[in-house]
Amino acid sequence: MCRYVDAVMTIPKGTLFPMCGMNLAFDRELIGPAMYFGLMGDGQPIGRYDDMWAGWCVKVICDHMGWGVKTGLPYIWHSKASNPFVNLRKEYNGIFWQEEAVPFFQSLTLPKECTSVQQCYMELAKLVKEKLGKVDPYFTKLADGMVTWIEAWEELNSPDGTEAKAPKGKDE
Repeated sequence: MCRYVDAVMTIPKGTLFPMCGMNLAFDRELIGPAMYFGLMGDGQPIGRYDDMWAGWCVKVICDHMGWGVKTGLPYIWHSKASNPFVNLRKEYNGIFWQEEAVPFFQSLTLPKECTSVQQCYMELAKLVKEKLGKVDPYFTKLADGMVTWIEAWEELNSPDGTEAKAPKGKDE
């Protein structure tokens, strides 16, 4: 079922929200470098928090940069049934870890020297490693993934925002 929804609101500065990646639009040039959904799913100790993680990171960065974040009802209704027991197994660690992660994001202040999304995200990765790495080694690995993401973003995107050509392989 499709429907148009005009109930949109700005999320207040300093307020987090549970971003859903299924009904998501964002300005790639503005906030794209922070749209890393993290290390979630098969082979990881947590699942189904990937979009919320990205949302928390993006919201903190947008607050720092002075940009608004909008939310509202979905334009496309998603009604897929899922197994709550399978979901609980995937979300188990996240349920406990968010007791540390949410206060971390709520109390986070990025330095004034961070004037780009990439700088903010690199600082955020450093703080994730320092603070949340104590909660579980997973967060140290996640912080490393965040750094790798920004390095790849910068390698594949030119400074003017246009996509750079991917590096050629040995055989090309």
